[in-house]
Amino acid sequence: MFTHLLPKDSIPFSVDYSQYAKRHYLKRFQKDNLGKQWTVTEEGIVEDLSRITYPDQDLQQTQQIDELWQKDDCWILKYDFKIAGKKESTKDSGNRLVAFLDCSKKTIEILLIYGKGDLPKNMKETQFIRSTISSNFKEIAQIFDL
Repeated sequence: MFTHLLPKDSIPFSVDYSQYAKRHYLKRFQKDNLGKQWTVTEEGIVEDLSRITYPDQDLQQTQQIDELWQKDDCWILKYDFKIAGKKESTKDSGNRLVAFLDCSKKTIEILLIYGKGDLPKNMKETQFIRSTISSNFKEIAQIFDL
């Protein structure tokens, strides 16, 4: 859930993957979930995130999305998702993505997409996220002093 709510409007955000997410994570999700499973899942993710500020879809107030850091018009958020067709809850699936949201530009960049099993054994999830952003997304890390 968000503590610093985004202003409500009906203008969709553009959603895209970072090159890092494509290189390190996305291919595995595509390979592990062949055919329509991943296509439907990916369409759902993009649809949800692009409408994050829509008045009729208050994603910010759900357990599916968490605000990690916020500064000015920028947020880093964590979004839980499940693979289409699998019989598990969104939270139980262990699938997450971390995204950078720029409210003034109306853009969301997916920085990481991973399963709980992808986390290093000796590191907590937030520590993993902070360290990965600090190492691979210097400009974003500077905004949030990570």
